[in-house]
Amino acid sequence: MSAVFEYNTKKVYPIIYPVKYGQMNNINCYLYEHHNKLTLIDAGIDSAEYEVFFDEQLAAYGLNIMDIDQIILTHHHIDHIGMVNKITEKKQIPVFAHPLALERLALTTTYQQTKIQFFEELYERYGCTHVMASRIEKMKQTLNEAGGLRIQSVIEPIQANDYVGELKVLDTPGHSLDSITLYDEESGWLFTGDLIIEKGTTNALIDFDSRNLLLPTVLQHRQSIEQCQKLLISTVFAGHEKIFTNFSEVAQLNIAKIDYKVQRIAKQIEQGNESVLKLANALYGNLMHTIPTLIFSEVIGYVNYAVILGIVERVQRNGQITFRCV
Repeated sequence: MSAVFEYNTKKVYPIIYPVKYGQMNNINCYLYEHHNKLTLIDAGIDSAEYEVFFDEQLAAYGLNIMDIDQIILTHHHIDHIGMVNKITEKKQIPVFAHPLALERLALTTTYQQTKIQFFEELYERYGCTHVMASRIEKMKQTLNEAGGLRIQSVIEPIQANDYVGELKVLDTPGHSLDSITLYDEESGWLFTGDLIIEKGTTNALIDFDSRNLLLPTVLQHRQSIEQCQKLLISTVFAGHEKIFTNFSEVAQLNIAKIDYKVQRIAKQIEQGNESVLKLANALYGNLMHTIPTLIFSEVIGYVNYAVILGIVERVQRNGQITFRCV
């Protein structure tokens, strides 16, 4: 059980699951209490071990699942939605998320088919189909097994400047297109999902918009951090790693890391690594075969951010996209 955070009549009960998850050491969610209403912000992962841990943490705080009055999801990723179905099976409560999360949480057939087609075409254009074949197969498997994976609840959409109680909703895309951040203006508490963590940066995962075009996710991620820099923040309740209080310092480090990564991409292109495949190999070596989804998302996202900044440009070569410095 972690320490409870209190401000006047408000409380936050952290649920910090100590597990290695990719490059992260914890999976976090939070119970926010105000005016006798208990809000679960994010919902961990879907596993028997996590369900036991979640129940034990609630009990340690003198709570149980039936005390939860509503759920807010910061985005649709599987490490943030795991307990939703289990909770709503026991108690019918509202579940809130960004409008763009709805079809992703419901895993609609149309969304999944569009996603498969988008990434098949994207990987073909960037010359990395053979490396990403396993991811495409996993998407197709998800399409066939969606019934057991989708969120069963009706999701109530929330977006920028909406309030859920005293929590103000901020649109903060980048890590995902449906990412939101929740801000309690009175206490200065910020619930960031995967927008920002204390050390390093979270991934701005490539995705597509309503026209099936590649989103400028790195630019969005940077802009979302900059948006939060304008707030008076006392405590950051992040989706992974530690709860922290030095937001200004951490934000500056995250932005500096984004700037460093894009300059590193440009330098590699200048040295002759003009394709996404060559860039991934030069920057990450065998990791591009170990964690290909993250590596190619990073490289494609940052090389396109470099194009937006005007420091590199796209070149069509033999039907595939390559890059050169301006």
